[in-house]
Amino acid sequence: MPPSPPLTETEKLLVDAYTTILEKPFDDKFEDKWEDEPFDRAVDHFKTRAQEIGFADPFELLTRFNIESYESIRSQLKKGPALCFRAGWKSPIMGTKIDPLVITSRCEHISGPQFRGEERVVVLDLWASWCGPCLQAGPEVSQLAEEFAGRVAFIGINNESMFGATKPPKMEILNTFMEEHQDDFRYTIMVDNAEGFAKDAVYKPSGYKAIPCAVILVDSIVVYVGSPMETFRPALERAVESVPSTSSPTSSRSSREE
Repeated sequence: MPPSPPLTETEKLLVDAYTTILEKPFDDKFEDKWEDEPFDRAVDHFKTRAQEIGFADPFELLTRFNIESYESIRSQLKKGPALCFRAGWKSPIMGTKIDPLVITSRCEHISGPQFRGEERVVVLDLWASWCGPCLQAGPEVSQLAEEFAGRVAFIGINNESMFGATKPPKMEILNTFMEEHQDDFRYTIMVDNAEGFAKDAVYKPSGYKAIPCAVILVDSIVVYVGSPMETFRPALERAVESVPSTSSPTSSRSSREE
């Protein structure tokens, strides 16, 4: 999926109306809490607001975000968020071992420091260039990488087909993208291989249904899976505090997962 063009100011108004009228009020109204009548009223309100903004058919824009109809919105809201976005969710890979050197050995380095396995705390950041939230997270993750330099290794792993059938990376396009966004991604950036090794070894078994997806490893053990924003920093600080700064790297440098 190619990057979407930037939103115009009018389009931003419509997206904001969608979020505030049709999305946020129903965040916690799924399953047995769902009622059709409040949603029907919200649809009428949104239609009026869309007309005021200048959209006779708001789905001309919303289809860019895979939002096809009011009934599809109703169905998704009624079903509720995926389990990974609900309070108390725990990734099935928590507490398991993932050797970051095994993962990175199958990826191609694009930019940033070379990863040599010297840090005991490692963040794997799985992302795609077409993903708006990934681009928003890049500068914040870069700031954390600079703040925790020497204590935490941040490794961004790009896979443009994270959600669908795995396709070989288009390196020329990705290199151009990184040249244009080098100020936003100031940490180690790698590209998953043609078989999607990192996708299959980390993202898919994690159970997390979105990107960017961050995985924190302490001595190769998974201690966090989720967004690299929101609850990420406290989890990262706990991971760093669990490893004395005077400790030497562990033998995970030479260990390998089968």
